[in-house]
Amino acid sequence: MVTRFALPLIATVLLGTMACQQSATAQAAGPVFVIESVTNRGGGKALDFVWRDGQRTQSFAQYTAGKVVLMNIWATWCGPCRREIPDLVQLSQELATKGVVFVGVSVDDNDDRVRTVKNFVERAQIPYLNVIDNSEKDISRAYGVQSIPMTLIIDRQGKIVEKILGARSKDVFMAALARAM
Repeated sequence: MVTRFALPLIATVLLGTMACQQSATAQAAGPVFVIESVTNRGGGKALDFVWRDGQRTQSFAQYTAGKVVLMNIWATWCGPCRREIPDLVQLSQELATKGVVFVGVSVDDNDDRVRTVKNFVERAQIPYLNVIDNSEKDISRAYGVQSIPMTLIIDRQGKIVEKILGARSKDVFMAALARAM
């Protein structure tokens, strides 16, 4: 027999189960946010930048603290970028438990860039965080991005230890990450 007190509990459990199933399906693709502000930390360290995740502000420095980072600067319209993404996706999954974080920085700048990047990330099933450079192109200017893709390897102290220009293979990225670990 179901009491009037059990009905709300059953409803909550069912709704929670449905939400978990939906989020498990939707989590094949990682989140996409627009960078709000950028700070130069100096000393060879990677830039710190901030994005808003709902009501919460998140920073790159907090998100990657104590981790080795592969930061890939790319765009949806860039052929070489698109060709290397499957290797980056595979590596991000292989290294997820080894203290390595992957972050994509899109330099797309069309009027509908958020939807463009989100749709691409979903189609390509990119599981890691992607942020979109702000309208002032602070990331691109600070890192001197003149061509893409460009990948930065950042050590556990936040220092940029390697800059890789152009598309590369999984083996090249793995070797660069191994040197930083």
